[in-house]
Amino acid sequence: MLDQALNLLLSNQNRDGGWGAVAGKHSNTEVTALGALALRSAGADAAAIDKAQSWLSQRQQADGSWPLNDSAKGASWATALALIALSEVPEQRERAVKAGNWLLQQEGGKPGVLAALVLFVTRQKSAVRLNQDLIGWPWTAGNFSWVEPTSYCMIALKKIKQKLPAEPFQERIGQAELMIYDRMCAGGGWNYGNAEVYDEKLWPYPDTTALALIATQDRRQRNENQISLRTLHELALKADSGLAIAWASICFALYGQDNSAFKNALTQRFAKSQFLGENKAWALALLALGDGARYFRV
Repeated sequence: MLDQALNLLLSNQNRDGGWGAVAGKHSNTEVTALGALALRSAGADAAAIDKAQSWLSQRQQADGSWPLNDSAKGASWATALALIALSEVPEQRERAVKAGNWLLQQEGGKPGVLAALVLFVTRQKSAVRLNQDLIGWPWTAGNFSWVEPTSYCMIALKKIKQKLPAEPFQERIGQAELMIYDRMCAGGGWNYGNAEVYDEKLWPYPDTTALALIATQDRRQRNENQISLRTLHELALKADSGLAIAWASICFALYGQDNSAFKNALTQRFAKSQFLGENKAWALALLALGDGARYFRV
């Protein structure tokens, strides 16, 4: 499967060096970052890797951020993935540090004073059960903090922590970790945003659970991590999504646990559907089946 997935990913690389969601779509930062990592992990031709890394380096904005694609010029959450992709490329490390300093300045929004006042005066029950004072990172600037972008940003910043100012790093990462644990579902694992809505407990998803665990891999001895690892194992074995299985496999590799069942599951799902031609899934599968977990080690 490795050779087939690599050849498919290479055949879908756009002339500009990047990848879109599927063949023929315009290149975007998320898939191109993962594609660059996948090619490096698989030992692909250096020219293809250089083209992907050049696509990323040419699109970094003056403030250190990356847009999602050439059409959306505003800074995006995908900056974290671009940072991860370039952080171990010696000639690109200055770009990675610039991106890290930009990420340190970004944060999710809080409910406004008016919303808090209305809830207090009317004694309405809050829709969600979470600590709204804990701030992570949003999908779009100034909005609600979500588990997935917060996890990407934590991984990115932790990878280059020695190059970042210590106090802002500790403050942002400390609060983000508190947010992640505050959002954990009952029984372990993570939903996309909240653990509970209107007193109804929400269920965890394998992809977000894997990402939250990767982001907190340096806290692996915590009870929350150990419980969530067991939850992830159960969820991922039942999953049909190549993305979810790949992230789970990467997560277990980082935690030093056997991930052979997930590699086998990836191979079976690929044979069945070829992941519907999604470049992101092919890239993550290559990372999971090879030694790609090392790119997410913090």
